[in-house]
Amino acid sequence: MANNSPVLASVTIQINKYEPYKVANGKNDATFFVASDDIDMEDLQRYRQETKTECLIAMNTTNKNYDCLELADNVISCSPDEVQLVMQAFQLLHSGSGFIGMDWNEVKWAISNGRNIEFLHGMASGENCVALACEQLIPKLKNLSSNYPITNMMINIYADISFGCEQQDFIIKEIDKNLMVKDATTFYQLSFFDEFADWKSGERGCCVCMFLIYADKSNDSLIKHI
Repeated sequence: MANNSPVLASVTIQINKYEPYKVANGKNDATFFVASDDIDMEDLQRYRQETKTECLIAMNTTNKNYDCLELADNVISCSPDEVQLVMQAFQLLHSGSGFIGMDWNEVKWAISNGRNIEFLHGMASGENCVALACEQLIPKLKNLSSNYPITNMMINIYADISFGCEQQDFIIKEIDKNLMVKDATTFYQLSFFDEFADWKSGERGCCVCMFLIYADKSNDSLIKHI
């Protein structure tokens, strides 16, 4: 369990700043950057080589087709206010701090099955936080940005210490009821936080983060919304 973890803070990331994480043995497993017209592509390539970045991940907050996206191994679509949450949720997928988790090889495999990734989340606090977080998430599942099939899903759940198997089963069933995918592998991560962005110590809280990895080309598989 990851009790007493740092509270998620509101951090402004400069558009020309690259955010490495999990630097180990002189190389980055992944480097994030926020896509924009201000990204210097030569500088970005040089940074990747110098840091031995394995996966270069762009976060696209505008849905514009920036030139710098050509350099990225993966592109995560998210809103501007989700940038910090995207990086934290991705990092915790294989940090080893969760009750359930993935290792880095599983993360690499999941995102290698499609370049484009959509990030969705629902967050709530209070007595009915799990149901309320799902109420935020489900409408987003019914209005996905891509018609391409989903190849894999990575789901990261943050919760207070009162969260249990029944609550996790409820989230899984809600997702399954509202999003049916064919031949996709789903990975789960569960981390406990005494405090988080939407709840204080002693309060109940739940945040469900989803990374939907899309196929690069369409095929006979269909995404079905219930």
